[in-house]
Amino acid sequence: MKGTILFSVIVSILLTSCGSHEVERSHLLEYRINGVYTSFGGLAVKYSAYKNDVLKRNIWNIYETGSDAISFWVPDSTFTKNSYTYPAFSVEYKTGGSKTYHATEGEFRLLGLEMWDIIGDFHCKLKNVVNPDDSLMITDGYFRIFLEYRDSLLAK
Repeated sequence: MKGTILFSVIVSILLTSCGSHEVERSHLLEYRINGVYTSFGGLAVKYSAYKNDVLKRNIWNIYETGSDAISFWVPDSTFTKNSYTYPAFSVEYKTGGSKTYHATEGEFRLLGLEMWDIIGDFHCKLKNVVNPDDSLMITDGYFRIFLEYRDSLLAK
């Protein structure tokens, strides 16, 4: 009898603790900028863009917000591509010092989906939009981020 009660209590505790926790979402976005390692909490959205009820393209948006913020926009109308060489993608990088940089070369790769996360890597050269002599190099970029899905309507 005592064993049955103890077993029931343990099962109740396990069921209560398992049911009350939300699965933690991945937010890893890391890279080296001019050789300095940085890591931020990233966000990822896959927009499915429709025109006249027909799927025209997917748009991948990988980004982070903060004092320094980076944002990747990657449109894909092939629906099968996973490697994009500049200018097939765009990058905007804003510093806390109010400088804005855009990509002038580089590569962005989607490596796959795993457990609701999008995984990929990237590298690129960025130029200041006001002073083209001011440039930055991003290397060793990697992300593993929980992917959100949204629909978007293109102008008719």
